[in-house]
Parts: sequence; C-alpha cells; structure tokens
Amino acid sequence: MNYMIYKPVDFHNHVSGKKGKLDKKEAESRLEAAEILGIDKVCISRPLTWDSPSPEEFRAANEITLSAMSLFKRFIGFCYINPGYSRESLDEMEKCIVKRGMSGVKLYHQYFICDPALYPVMEYAADLGVPVLMHAGKLTDPLSQPRLSNASHFIRAVKMFPRTMIVQAHIGGGGDWEWNLRVLEDMDPSAKFFIDTGGSVVDNGIVRRTVRAVGEDRVLFATDGGMEEGIGKVLDAGLSENQLKKIFSGNFYNIMSERRVK
Repeated sequence: MNYMIYKPVDFHNHVSGKKGKLDKKEAESRLEAAEILGIDKVCISRPLTWDSPSPEEFRAANEITLSAMSLFKRFIGFCYINPGYSRESLDEMEKCIVKRGMSGVKLYHQYFICDPALYPVMEYAADLGVPVLMHAGKLTDPLSQPRLSNASHFIRAVKMFPRTMIVQAHIGGGGDWEWNLRVLEDMDPSAKFFIDTGGSVVDNGIVRRTVRAVGEDRVLFATDGGMEEGIGKVLDAGLSENQLKKIFSGNFYNIMSERRVK
C-alpha cells in the first residue's frame, strides 16, 4: 500500500536545543527521516520536564521551536507553556500562535489536564480554535510522574473544557495503554477529544484497538520521534483506506480548519 498518497502529518514530535538555540543538526536529521518515510509535515514543540518551568524558561523553549519553523517550512510549531503562570502563558500563546504562526498548545506534566489551573489557557485555546496536546500515560510507578494525566483525567477534562480540542498524547508512550483504552470507551461521543498514535510501544493491535475504542475520526498519526515504527504500526493495524486517510492526515486538517487566527 502506498500510504504516502495520504501525505502523513506527524502530530507529535519535538526539536531540541539549549538557552533558546535550536539544535539545527538534529532538526535536519528529523526532517531527513520524514522525507525518506514520506511524512509531509511534522508538528513540533520543546516541552520542559521539570516541576515548574519559569516563564523565562518556557519562552526560551518556544524560541527553539520558532527557529525550527523559520528554517524548515515542513515544521508546524506548538506553543509550550506552564499554566501555573497564567498571565505569562496567555501572553506567550498570543505571541507564538497569533503573531508568529504556531498551530497549537503543548502541555507537559506540571498539571493534570483536568486541573482548574488550566481554565485560562484552555479557554484561550478554544477562542483561537487551536488544539491542546497533553503529555499522558498510565504508569505502573505513578510516583515517577505524579501529575501525569491518564484517560480518567481526560474524561473529566472534556466536561470542564467542552469548547477546547484536547489531544491525549502517545497511546504508545508506555505504561498500561490497554487500561487507558478501556477507560476511553466511556468518552462522551460529542467531546472534542483526540488521541495520537505516537510512542515507542509497538504491541500487536495497539492502533487497531485505539480506533475501536474511540473511532477513526479521533485518532491522529504521530511518532513522538520513532518514525519508522510509527508508520509501521499504523500500516499493520488492518485498517481500511478511508480509515488510513483520516488517521494519516484527514483528522489533522479537520482540526486545523477550526483555527480562528488569521
């Protein structure tokens, strides 16, 4: 099957660097892999993983993403913020999304996706018509990431933020993905909820069972860095051509059509 005709969009990937400076060599390598594999566009961010990144730190992280976007048109940037700094996060969203062309918001595990502290940024994302991609998983050792959002948190979040497009990151990111999918079977069918296929886990049936749990209209192709296995596990899922078209790129462009920023 020539999946490249669907012009796949990798919804979840990253760039790296330090002190606001892009690691250009790594970015070039990522794009070279995308070119070989027929991935048309790559959504990127530079999340920070410690407890409470300061505004200065997340601004510098976003400068790395902006640099990658300016150098390589295939990159689509997502604005990383720490919602604990509400005013500064809103200002950063305005700068990165409204003024400089980013297409979404990236959150890490500083807060659960259903924490009331997220109200300002989630409402602003809804006003802008851009998605919020949240780091997620169901770890066997929850103490290693005590505020890591799992499916139960997303069930609550879509009720708290019904206007916002919320994306649960990397079902293949590790931990108990089967538990996550069982919980997601109870997701409100009207919720603006999506999940991406990224992560290094390539267990048999993971993508097929994700589609079965939430429906093909809510599944987004992603790699989170592992591009070869990311393509392979989608192609191995036994999906129809219509399902593949939606997952590889159709659902992404439907989300982007909601954008209200000109």
